[in-house]
Amino acid sequence: GFSKAVGEDEEGPGEPEPATAEDERLRYRAVEGGYLLRLQRGARVMETLNSFILRRQIAGGTVSAIGALEDVDLGYFRLSDRQYLRQNFPGIYELISFMGNISYVEGKPFVHAHATLGDEQYRPVAGHFFDGTVAVTMEIFIRTFSERVVREADDETGLKLLAL
Repeated sequence: GFSKAVGEDEEGPGEPEPATAEDERLRYRAVEGGYLLRLQRGARVMETLNSFILRRQIAGGTVSAIGALEDVDLGYFRLSDRQYLRQNFPGIYELISFMGNISYVEGKPFVHAHATLGDEQYRPVAGHFFDGTVAVTMEIFIRTFSERVVREADDETGLKLLAL
């Protein structure tokens, strides 16, 4: 097929990067405008995405996904005290929507995403996506930008916002 495991060299001969446990749960291929990824059961979403972004040297972009996750941490930013309320959702959920962007904070990749999850009773829950574990699969599209995207501290909100 067209899939590659992380560490396989897609540009030609060369030494593949050493595989990690997270890499074994990731398949991807380059497509026009970016990458298609498939995360497999057990992959930690943010660790796997950030590792992929670093290895592929993605300067910035957008990310969208669907799938099924478990043990998900979502948040809600409460402006009145400038902090996130954070809640864990144990159990398995359909990942109905995952939308976000890729930027850098202090030289490290930062995926800012929001997610909507659905449970067995078809009830939705949504918020800022902190992290989660793939329960079945997570199918991701990353659209890449050629220019690096960075975030800077914003005094009014206390957040790191896109520097535009």
